[in-house]
Amino acid sequence: MKIQDQERLRAIFLQPGWDRFIAALLNYRDQGRAFPSAVSLRQPTETECLLYARLLRLPAQSSSAILRYDLGRIAAALAHGGFEPDWQVILELLHGPMSPSHLATRTREQAWQDFWPRMEGAIAVAPFDRWEEWLASLKRDGLLKRMSKGDTEQARGWLETAARLLQALPLETERSLAGVSAEFCGDSHALDVGSILSTLVLRGLALRINQPIPSRSESRRELWGAFGVICDELSAPVLVFNLALHGDALLCRLTSSASAENQPLHLTTRLIWSTEWSSIQSPSDVYVCENPTVVSIAANRFGHQCPPLVCVNGEPTTAVRLLLRHLRSTGARLHYHGDFDWRGVAIARRVIEEIGAIPWAFDVASYLAAESYPSRELLGAPCPSPWSPDLATKMRQRGVAYDEEVLAEELLNKVCGKNESRLGRTVGSLNLGSGPANAEAIPRK
Repeated sequence: MKIQDQERLRAIFLQPGWDRFIAALLNYRDQGRAFPSAVSLRQPTETECLLYARLLRLPAQSSSAILRYDLGRIAAALAHGGFEPDWQVILELLHGPMSPSHLATRTREQAWQDFWPRMEGAIAVAPFDRWEEWLASLKRDGLLKRMSKGDTEQARGWLETAARLLQALPLETERSLAGVSAEFCGDSHALDVGSILSTLVLRGLALRINQPIPSRSESRRELWGAFGVICDELSAPVLVFNLALHGDALLCRLTSSASAENQPLHLTTRLIWSTEWSSIQSPSDVYVCENPTVVSIAANRFGHQCPPLVCVNGEPTTAVRLLLRHLRSTGARLHYHGDFDWRGVAIARRVIEEIGAIPWAFDVASYLAAESYPSRELLGAPCPSPWSPDLATKMRQRGVAYDEEVLAEELLNKVCGKNESRLGRTVGSLNLGSGPANAEAIPRK
């Protein structure tokens, strides 16, 4: 730009009436933001109105609450006067180049603007369930930006590692958290509680199964466990009764001894996981209940007459899921019953759909047959029951819930009274409250 043009621009915009307008443009520049189409000033002075009108060759504006500077019209007026209407050049001429701190801020902001499209493109090559929502939530709440202290390269490394693990989950065979962390993150402690990678991955897993991000140790273990990652080998064991497994493994000896002594038994995740299941023979039918009281009644009232029982004790833990999957892999049919409330239906749906169980007296006919038993008000959000669609419908209509404990004796009578030989007895030979046709309708995985 010619010296005389520089002087003319300074003569125009260094007048006091342009101060606030130029300050507004400097703010946009220093923050790395695109210039707007217009800048509005509240309570403009007569001088500000006069200078703006003079530049555009307009009649002077009367006093108003807001003065709107149209940048397009100002640029056209400058071009008409022989100037190049480049605001970056004009601002540098008037007030010098951007300060190093502002330049660094602008560079970081630009890097983050480029970061998200780049990551979307990278993950789209090998996507996983709900990855777009996962990225959008991280961009929206600024978690990654805060944790990386604005360093996009650090954030990229974390995000790529988390995405690589989310692409691999669920695992085909259960693995320890430390082992998974070492393989996918290069550090056996990278997925420890509170780490950024653990936070990123758990957020993605929670999205997949429509659950809130876990905040307690137990819920974190359960979420990892649902995808084949074992966090704690000893906590939250699974309760069993009369589950006499046949084979040479320690698990077989323990379950056989407990069955012989008519004793319920807790099995740890470590014991189930470390067992070689390929040589184990399981009972042909195993009955799965939701509440430990059912197991207690079975041991106290029915003893050896009772078929093999497994208790999920609420939401299925890692030990529960692991045991049930191994039992199915060795040929056992799993029959599930739970509370007739919405939480019970939700748990049943997971056990039936994810593990391949069939309903055990847990359909609409069984619900209606329970009307003479003590009940309570049905509360909470309704949950579908795909194995018996009319069950959820009838529960909504009646608004009544039944706890499994109050139905336990009748439930056990149906299987214990006709179960002289627990091994080899088929589901069709038992009065379960669900016919064979209904059982066949449940997909096995």
